[in-house]
Amino acid sequence: MIIQQSKATLATSVTDNLLFKRQTVASPVEKTTDTTTISQAAQERLAAENASDLNNPNSTNLYRVEGPVYSIEEMVNSKGRPLIAVKMTEAQVNEVKLREQQEKARENVNFNYAQAHQYQPIGQVIVNGKLIATVSDAGTVESPQVIPNLSEQSLSPADRLTEIARAVKGEIIYSNFLPTMGGWMGPSAPESALPPITARSMSEILEQEIAPAMEKKIAEWEAQTGKTYPRPT
Repeated sequence: MIIQQSKATLATSVTDNLLFKRQTVASPVEKTTDTTTISQAAQERLAAENASDLNNPNSTNLYRVEGPVYSIEEMVNSKGRPLIAVKMTEAQVNEVKLREQQEKARENVNFNYAQAHQYQPIGQVIVNGKLIATVSDAGTVESPQVIPNLSEQSLSPADRLTEIARAVKGEIIYSNFLPTMGGWMGPSAPESALPPITARSMSEILEQEIAPAMEKKIAEWEAQTGKTYPRPT
């Protein structure tokens, strides 16, 4: 079994490593999971990686499964029984590849949307000339440190600024902002703007096609031998 990790996964890992740590308090409508946060360096790297893969139909960086697939646990526990495996068909491999391309296309749309709709700072909290927190027009909070005892309630950006200033006994400024941590934040695109997902995921293919094929082979072996094949418990 040969499985190669996709470059999309690698790009995500690189992005995660370059992201600046932020403390985010958002309203129920603007959840953190619906927010794209990325540094400039990660932005350029992700765009280059995605463009390369999307324009290369023969990319070897997509998921591949070649030859028979065996479970190591099954080999150890087979106790002399035959190993039963199902090889993925070319159509199944192509569907996994298509699914990855579709997910990457959605990722690019989300990225571009977030970039075009970046949140803008409305105020900062300063303590002794040191930047403690920046609050955006979406109510998100960017801070190089953890600010304790912030409310989880949905607050307006102005109220969030006041809350932070009170918590750290700081001063609020509304202009001439100090440099932030260098990244940017923006909302994800609405679902209606995202390319559709039509291909099944690997887990769906396993559940719908590969697992039944495995069970059919097992049933045939049991009928021929009169024995019971061990199933995972």
